[in-house]
Amino acid sequence: MNQTTISIVRGFFCSKFCDGIFKILIFFLLVPALSANRAAAQEPDQAIGLSVGQALPDSLFHAELKLLGARVGTSLRLADFKGKPLILDFWASWCGSCIKSLPHVDSLLKVNGQELRIVLVNSSARDRGEGKLALFVSSFLKDHEGFSVPFVAQPELFSEYFKIRRLPCYVWVGSDGRIKAVSGYGTLNQQNVRRFLDGEQVVIGKEGM
Repeated sequence: MNQTTISIVRGFFCSKFCDGIFKILIFFLLVPALSANRAAAQEPDQAIGLSVGQALPDSLFHAELKLLGARVGTSLRLADFKGKPLILDFWASWCGSCIKSLPHVDSLLKVNGQELRIVLVNSSARDRGEGKLALFVSSFLKDHEGFSVPFVAQPELFSEYFKIRRLPCYVWVGSDGRIKAVSGYGTLNQQNVRRFLDGEQVVIGKEGM
């Protein structure tokens, strides 16, 4: 075999060898990357927070929630409503549908007040700044005398447990402290409330937050 042939053969095998090494390196580099991407793809599901069927944690259930539009220092705890069905109504001052529905929410509480509790929760990042939100609520209460649904705003606390993607959002919590449903605009009506209070399955909440 002459020198030229040897060089060609050596170059061929060297090329194949290098290609093999390169593919092996790519494999070991891609596997961790794909695993990381798969884990990242699962994170949104894990970050959704509480979901239907889960119980409110004690850290939320017993947290002291500052009331808006009430005298300074007034607060409530969700634990105050222990044993009663509860609806958390997530709203924002910039959400027209939320504001429009507030009188209706109040009327539902007045009709079902012996059996039901409703709390208006503001966890909107755009409403942060307690002074601005408190002013909005005070103005609303002034224009709606006799409004009885409490307003609370603890955005950091509620955002930890509820990842709200659309407003208004209603979280239906049973007397056992477990979330029975999560629903959106148009679902908070007397028919659904009655079914909820009667312990019937609330299927409107399968859509998520």
